[in-house]
Amino acid sequence: MKIASVEYENGVSQILNSHYDKNQVLVDKFDKLEDLVDRDLTDYDLILVDMSHNKCLQVIHYIKQTTNIPVIYLTDRRSNNPYEQKIDDKEFVIHSNTREEFIDSVFRKVQEINDTSIINLGFCTMEEDNGIFRIGNDILDLTKFEIAICACLISNMGRTLSKEEIVNLMEEKGLKTTERSVREHIRKIRLEFDKANLNPIETVNRKGYRWVLDKCEP
Repeated sequence: MKIASVEYENGVSQILNSHYDKNQVLVDKFDKLEDLVDRDLTDYDLILVDMSHNKCLQVIHYIKQTTNIPVIYLTDRRSNNPYEQKIDDKEFVIHSNTREEFIDSVFRKVQEINDTSIINLGFCTMEEDNGIFRIGNDILDLTKFEIAICACLISNMGRTLSKEEIVNLMEEKGLKTTERSVREHIRKIRLEFDKANLNPIETVNRKGYRWVLDKCEP
């Protein structure tokens, strides 16, 4: 999984990087909240924000309006915290106050995200929520969108899905794409699997695509 961490002096990225293998959890550290504006956040599974130093509600609202990625933020300890009042959305923000509570919330959320069902195709495994597709011990270079397309096809194994159906299934996952983009994503997926001499996706002329790899062997 990938985490975007905007931090001042809490050092959470260092703690996470020392606790997890980089193939499990990868933390990108940012110095300012503003660094997240106009950045593609779709590859991230979690956003961490230290508001105890740089309190920027506008950016927090921007994140909420442009993505459904969960956010954990660190605030100053106050009995009547104005930020809690203005950002009162338990489904979007996990509220925390002290550094210790913040760190605990981060580790709980990382564990929750990591505790996802794994699709097992023999030697190949896919963790959709973590954005990981493995062939043996090798992780394919696939984006979150491409992993999601794989998941759509695998969940309809043996059935041909049109580009329009894939777009609709992606939208149900909260990912907006187009038929043209679907074609490009599938091209990239095939290129990655081709490195392992595998061809998991079949093109059905004028109908769409079908996942045909039900088992992967070494």
